[in-house]
Amino acid sequence: MIKVNDDVLDWKDGMTVVDLLNLMEYPEYNFPIMVVSINGKHIPNDKYAETLISKGDEVKVMQPLAGG
Repeated sequence: MIKVNDDVLDWKDGMTVVDLLNLMEYPEYNFPIMVVSINGKHIPNDKYAETLISKGDEVKVMQPLAGG
């Protein structure tokens, strides 16, 4: 199990950030402008495909909002 935005999700061995974002299937999540952190550490967008998520990790997925 992993915790994503305070929700508990099933974890799979070898899961990457890209796998997680695909699993989440939220239409409002747009890959190029996502902000992801694992256990409080920011993950750069260009590292999503290679960054593994470990069992028990706490992941935050956010989409920046523009304001004015």
